[in-house]
Amino acid sequence: MMHRRHWLRKIQVPVIWAIAVLFAAGVIWWSVATFMSSRNNNPNPASGSLKIEDTVAYLTKAGSPLDDERYWITYTEFTGEVQDALNNLKRQGVVLDPYFGDSQLPSEIDYRYGILTNLVDQKILSYYALDKGIYPTKEELNAKVDEIVNQYISNDQYKLQIEQLYGSVDAFRNLVEKYVAGDLLRTKVVQDVFPNIDNDVKKYFEESKEEIKNQYEKVDASHILVDSEASATEIKSMIESGKISFSEAASEFSIDAQSASLGGSLGSFGHGQMIPEFEEAAFSATPGVIVGPVETQYGYHLIEVATKTTFDTYDELVKSSVYDQVKSDYQNQEFTNWLKEYKTKEAFGYVINEPDLKLYEEYKKADSEEAKTAFFEKLESTLFDSEGNIIISSSFLVPALYVQLADEKLNNLDSEIYKLKDMEKLYESLPATVLSLSTEDIQSKIDELSDSTDDALKTLYSDAKRLKDYEEELGLAEKDAVTERLAELETVKESLNSKFKSVVMFLYENIPYSSKVVEYAYNVDNTNPEIVYRFNEQKYNQNLKPLLMDPSTLESYVNYYKQYFGDSARSFLIDYPLQSIEQELNQKIINPTDVATDLKLNSLFLLVDAYEKLANVYADTPVYQLYLMGEKRYLEELDNLMPGDENINSRISIIEGLLKTPSASPTSEATE
Repeated sequence: MMHRRHWLRKIQVPVIWAIAVLFAAGVIWWSVATFMSSRNNNPNPASGSLKIEDTVAYLTKAGSPLDDERYWITYTEFTGEVQDALNNLKRQGVVLDPYFGDSQLPSEIDYRYGILTNLVDQKILSYYALDKGIYPTKEELNAKVDEIVNQYISNDQYKLQIEQLYGSVDAFRNLVEKYVAGDLLRTKVVQDVFPNIDNDVKKYFEESKEEIKNQYEKVDASHILVDSEASATEIKSMIESGKISFSEAASEFSIDAQSASLGGSLGSFGHGQMIPEFEEAAFSATPGVIVGPVETQYGYHLIEVATKTTFDTYDELVKSSVYDQVKSDYQNQEFTNWLKEYKTKEAFGYVINEPDLKLYEEYKKADSEEAKTAFFEKLESTLFDSEGNIIISSSFLVPALYVQLADEKLNNLDSEIYKLKDMEKLYESLPATVLSLSTEDIQSKIDELSDSTDDALKTLYSDAKRLKDYEEELGLAEKDAVTERLAELETVKESLNSKFKSVVMFLYENIPYSSKVVEYAYNVDNTNPEIVYRFNEQKYNQNLKPLLMDPSTLESYVNYYKQYFGDSARSFLIDYPLQSIEQELNQKIINPTDVATDLKLNSLFLLVDAYEKLANVYADTPVYQLYLMGEKRYLEELDNLMPGDENINSRISIIEGLLKTPSASPTSEATE
C-alpha cells in the first residue's frame, strides 16, 4: 500500500460507532479541558459558612491551604461542571463506562478526574489574573457571550435546534457563559504571558523550519494505480484529451479498490504518510496538472493534486491556511510549559477531599512497579475482610481498580510462568555440553551456523540462547531454582485468580451495564447463560448492528477490506462475527432445555433482528434468500415459545411470500 498505515485515513478498523464516539468525545473533552471555568465568575470571595474540608478540593501554596474560597472547588461547582460535560456527551450519543476506559474513550471516573485537575488549573489562572489585575470583568464576559449567542439565535433553524437540545435559549446562554468565562480568562493570561506572540512564532519558525514543514505542509490529491507504465500513459492521454475525467478513470481502471471507490481520492496527507517516490511527486506537482506515471513498488501512478499547502519562508507561512494552526499549537505548548513552571515557582498544590477522586489520583500516580504493588495491597486490604469476603461499600471504585490491576498482574504472572515452564523444558532437553557454554560461546556457534543447512543444530543453539536470555531476565540459573519459583508463582496465581473472579462477579451483580465488566465476567464464566447473552448482545450492538443500519458505511468498509481479504471482505466483517454469535447463542442458550425462557426469547429476537437487517442490506444479491431463511428459522423458534403471537406469524407469512419473489424490496422494519 502507498500509505504507510492505510490507504484510506477516513476509514479505520471497526467498530464504526467508535470512530464517531471518539471524535465527539475529543471535541467535548478539549472544550472542557481548555475552557473549564467556575460557575461563580465573580472574583470576589463568596460569603457563607463553608468549611474547607467540605469541598471537593482546594488549592495550597507552599503546603498551606489557601483560605480564600475563590480557590476552593465546591461540590456544587464540580458536579455542575461534570453534569454539563456528561450531558454534552450524551447529546452526541456518548455514554461513558463508570469505571473502565479504553483506547478510545475514558471512563467516567477518569473524565471526572480530568475535569477536577482542569478546575485546579483554572483556579491557579484566576490567582495569576487577580494578582496581575487582569481578571475579566462582568461587562467583558457579557459582551462576548452576547456576541456568540446572537450569532446562533439570529438563524431561526439554529435557534430551533438550540431549544431542542438545551431546552431554551437561556439554558444555552448559561452554558456558553461558562465556557466563555474560562476562555476569556485564559486568553487574558496568555496575552499577558506572551505579549509578542507573532514574534515568538517567527523565531520558532526560523529555529524549527524543517520540523514545521514536515508537520504542517500538506496536499489534497487523487491517484490512479495500474500495473504497467504503458497503461498509465494511455489512461493519462485519455484524460488529457477529455475522453474521460480523472475520477471516472480512477473508478474504472485503478487497482487500488479503496481509493477507486472514491474517484481516486486520497484526501489530505502530509510528509511521511506516503512512500518517498509518491510523496515527492505529489508535493512537487502543480494543482490541477496530472503528474506521472510515477513508479513505486506498488505499480505506476497518475497523480492529480487538488490543493497544496507548502511554504519556504515565514512570510509564506503567514499567508498560508495553516498559519493559525501553527501559531495555536505553538502557543498552547508554550502556555502548558509556562503553567507548569509557574505552579512550581509559586509552590502551588492541591488537596482532594472527595474519597473516590482522592483514591483515583493515587491510582493514577502509582506509575512505578513498587508504587503499583503498594497501591494494590492497599486496595486488597480495603476490599476483603480477614476471611476473604468482599466488604461492600457505597462506591464500586475500589473493586473496579482492583480488577484492572489484578488483571494486569495475572497477565504478567502468565507471561513469567510460561517462561519458567519453557526453561524447565530446555534444561531437560538440552545436552549438558551445551548447557555448560557461556552466552558468548553460544552466540559464536549461532554466527558460525548462519549459512549452515543443519536446521537441527541451528535449533539446538537457538534454544540454548533463549535459555540464557531467560536466565538473565529472571535472575535464575539452575533448574531447581526455576522449579521452586514456578511452584511459588502458580500458588500466587491461583490465589489471585480466585479473588479476581470473585470481584468480577461482584461487579457483574452490581453494575452489569458496564461493557467491560460484562467482558470480564464472560472471561471468568462463559458457561453462564445470562453472561453469554449479555456478552454476545454487546458484540452485536457495538460491532455489527451499526454497520447493518448504515449500508453506505458498510459498503465503504467492505471496499476497504477487499485489499486484504478480496471477495471475502464482507464475510470477514459480517458473516464470521455473526456466525460466532449465532453459534454460541444456539449452543449455550437456545438449544439447552434448562435455560430460562426469557434468555431464549432475547437470543432469538437478536438473531431475527440480525438476519432481517442483513436481508434488507443485501436485497438485490444472491445471499438475500439465505438471510430471509435465517430470519424465518428463528421466527419459527420464537413461534414455538410464543404460540399464537400475531406479529411473529405475520412476519413469517411475509417472508414466505418474499422467498417466492427474489426481487422483493427491503421491509421497513429493518431500517428502523
